[in-house]
Amino acid sequence: MPVPKKRRTHARTRTNHAYNFKAAGKMSGVCKNCGAAVLPHTICPVCGFYKGRKVKVTRLEKQNARQARKAEDKK
Repeated sequence: MPVPKKRRTHARTRTNHAYNFKAAGKMSGVCKNCGAAVLPHTICPVCGFYKGRKVKVTRLEKQNARQARKAEDKK
């Protein structure tokens, strides 16, 4: 039985394996609250809901709260 003269390097082996590897696209779901595309098991970046509960304050809500405070300070 033939035997290879030299050992195959890690780089060559990995390149050979990577040639046949096809990465799957990211799976995404839909937020039940706002309908935005969301990765599974993550908080919705748009509305801040996870499994039907408010978990996180979003950037828009923070901005609106700041503007409301500034408007109150001006009065």
